Amino acid sequence: MSRYFTPIKWLGGIAILLFLFAYGFANVAPSLVSEQVRNGVLFHAIPFFAAFVGILLLFILLIVLVALRFNGKIPGRTYKGMEYVIIGGIIFGVICLFNPWNLVPYRYGFLLLLGSTLAFILWSHVVPPRTDYDATIPRLTTAQHVIGLAGGLLVLVTLTLAAISANAPQPPYGLRERVWNSYNEERQAEVAAEAEQQFTSVEMPFLVVFNLFPAAAVYMVVRELAGGRKTAPETVYEPAAASAGGD
Repeated sequence: MSRYFTPIKWLGGIAILLFLFAYGFANVAPSLVSEQVRNGVLFHAIPFFAAFVGILLLFILLIVLVALRFNGKIPGRTYKGMEYVIIGGIIFGVICLFNPWNLVPYRYGFLLLLGSTLAFILWSHVVPPRTDYDATIPRLTTAQHVIGLAGGLLVLVTLTLAAISANAPQPPYGLRERVWNSYNEERQAEVAAEAEQQFTSVEMPFLVVFNLFPAAAVYMVVRELAGGRKTAPETVYEPAAASAGGD
């Protein structure tokens, strides 16, 4: 546990101090300076920069903890699979941002690209397994695949339902409130029907595709966890150790 405590103490501790400083500066400093100083760009940038650095330190802390815990311990099938999912998310996010056909993918493309890029940075700091590590791990069973699929499906349904609930069309359906109120009930009903039809036929299917990426990652993690913790037979590594000693 000591190897985890040191980065938590320093990176996490400094991040907390920066958050406290940003909060205190934003709430206390304005009453101590003149109005001209308060309106300055630098004055507003100080708490923002402190909070940003704090968030960056927490992300670095996450990378360090994940690397310490999983370096060389993830089967190659899952390590490569996660890489493919993350890269697929980056490519799909870029396509969504630059698609010329519909605004819906553009709305979510940046979130997917950002999340996939951060995931790629995190995953790139995890050391892949040794070449002989996979030979010590049993093959995935049908039960593991079923359990993994169930976990991925649960995540897919949960995230999709949450996204649908959060993004369901609401009055005034993208219009200005004044324009919406100027419509009669018949026109309002037409606008509402158009918005519902657009959401059902375009946005809902896209949200399903959007959430396939985290669902695929969960599937690969759950299928490995469902197999229990496997310890490699020590005899597998004895020849390599003996050879190294002979040298």
